[in-house]
Amino acid sequence: MLARSLLGVVSTGFVVATAACSGGPGGSPFPGQPGADGGNPFNTADAGFSNGGDGGSGDLSSCASASATPNPVPVDLVFMFDKSGSMDENSKWTSCKSGLTSFFGDSKSQGLSASLQFFPQSNECSVNAYAAPAVAMRALPDGTTFSNTMSTYSPGGGTPTVPALSGAVAYAQSVAQSNPGDKVAIVLVTDGEPNDCNSDVNGVANVAAGVASTIPTFVIGVGNTGNLDAIAAAGGTGKATIVSTNNPQQTAQDFQTALNAIRGLTLACEYQIPAPPNGETFDESKVNVVYTPTNGGPQTLTYNQDCTGGTGWHYDDPKNPQKIELCTNTCNSVQMASGKIDIVFGCATNGVIPK
Repeated sequence: MLARSLLGVVSTGFVVATAACSGGPGGSPFPGQPGADGGNPFNTADAGFSNGGDGGSGDLSSCASASATPNPVPVDLVFMFDKSGSMDENSKWTSCKSGLTSFFGDSKSQGLSASLQFFPQSNECSVNAYAAPAVAMRALPDGTTFSNTMSTYSPGGGTPTVPALSGAVAYAQSVAQSNPGDKVAIVLVTDGEPNDCNSDVNGVANVAAGVASTIPTFVIGVGNTGNLDAIAAAGGTGKATIVSTNNPQQTAQDFQTALNAIRGLTLACEYQIPAPPNGETFDESKVNVVYTPTNGGPQTLTYNQDCTGGTGWHYDDPKNPQKIELCTNTCNSVQMASGKIDIVFGCATNGVIPK
């Protein structure tokens, strides 16, 4: 679900909120009954995506046993940050440090964890030099720890991107192994084309491609950095995001905007399956995903295991589901509008689940 361009999704405004029938403040404890705000997440007669999961009437209230608000899947970002000598030009180093500090300390980064390492290291061609981060994976927000570490580094050296990204991959794989339920991604920040330790764009792209199916690589280019799109494409994220360096203040702002876009892409479209209601067992064929935009009625999304056409939702594994994932086009639509996602139990799933 990460294989999308960062363009056009900088400000998503997406909020996961409690369903009106969840029993929380102002909600109704009874399925199908509107809460104090008049909302009803089961009534989908006017749904823009599909009819309801009860066979076509568009109303889930007759069969729903309960609903729950899903938690986004935890996200772990492995940052590999270029500190080559050219980062000292045009205030790129200080601007990017400022943007990173703001991102790491932002309350909106709640739900993310991050690590940080720099390249080049003194043993610049050694993968192991980059596989151990300067800041180990930790929950955000935490601007202080990252800021204190960044203050001990300064620009200098070349751009050995192949061993640097290889080290990031090794660390990301260890994080994924230790946290099998998390989503892990790499963020490569660089201001120049790879040029040391036999590094070139194709070599770096090959490293990213080797793990793209499970660990995508986002690329942020600081200034005119050549063909970094090939690395992002190989890493499953479409295109690199290029940050202008004409004005230091604008560089810091644009850099943080790029980071916020990554945050939006990683947090909004994969959810842990909530526990079923008390006294019930989980039945993957009686689960529906309901999206309610802020300015519109609830919409029951269609189950679409292969994401044909890019719309709907699916389980990560239909035989042993652990996560609910929105397909690309549906994810993009949800990210562009405020709203909420609810999981409704008890009604036949709208769509065909493979046996």
